[in-house]
Amino acid sequence: MRLKVGVRAHDFGRQTAAELAHNVKNAGFDCVQLAPTKAIADIQHFDDISDLHLDIIGKEFARNELEISILGCYVEPSLLDDQKRLENVRYFTDGIVNAKKLGVNIIGTETTNLAIDTPSSHRETVYQKLVDSVKRMVDVAEKHDILVGIEPVAEHTLNTPTLARRLLDTIGSDKLKIIFDPVNLVLPTTIHQQQAIFNETFQLLGEQIVVVHLKDIVIEDNQKVWRKIGDGVIDYKLIFDWLHANKPNIPLLREGVSMDSYRNDRETIFNFATRNKM
Repeated sequence: MRLKVGVRAHDFGRQTAAELAHNVKNAGFDCVQLAPTKAIADIQHFDDISDLHLDIIGKEFARNELEISILGCYVEPSLLDDQKRLENVRYFTDGIVNAKKLGVNIIGTETTNLAIDTPSSHRETVYQKLVDSVKRMVDVAEKHDILVGIEPVAEHTLNTPTLARRLLDTIGSDKLKIIFDPVNLVLPTTIHQQQAIFNETFQLLGEQIVVVHLKDIVIEDNQKVWRKIGDGVIDYKLIFDWLHANKPNIPLLREGVSMDSYRNDRETIFNFATRNKM
């Protein structure tokens, strides 16, 4: 694999663009997922982002030879309240324009929390709200030649690989892609099925995966408990075997990195990706 290992920028804390780019690069990472409202010191809200901010961010990250692999724009695209939902869609479509100005090819989001015991009829209603939102997002993305990355999460509206495949087929645009986070696709009650879930993800969504989020867990008292990568139960050999064969150049973004573990995490990712050229 030609590794491109990075982090969520805001895991380094809210800083100026200059400080953030320098500190992430100095930690040995190649790329970031940048969510400006979470990472940049004087940006508190989507509407705060100005062309001056974007110019400074672009210059500082370029100066440090640090790639912004994906712009994080976490919104609520499947709210039942249409006014609030469409306001979130506006934040995201503004983010598409910002991504274009920054020269970032991908902008990503999740799809709103939804209880896992939600009745199927209500889940379908919420899913149709998501479809409407994503259609609007993708329409703008097509105009600006930007990819929209959607992350399936077991506790959210888009909760399974099958439903994510349905969304891709419904939208029918090559601008809609998938963010793969293995931890987010399993529940404490389904962790024993992780290999089947990941293989289904690769089969149904593999060609459309453009970014991978990496973290690790154990299950204690029926809860996910975070661990350093490689110290948990996630089957990273399975994941990296597939990545090596199918997506050798994809950005690998450590999610939830801490200052006392990032060196270990970075080394472990390299080891997983290069061991026996998996």
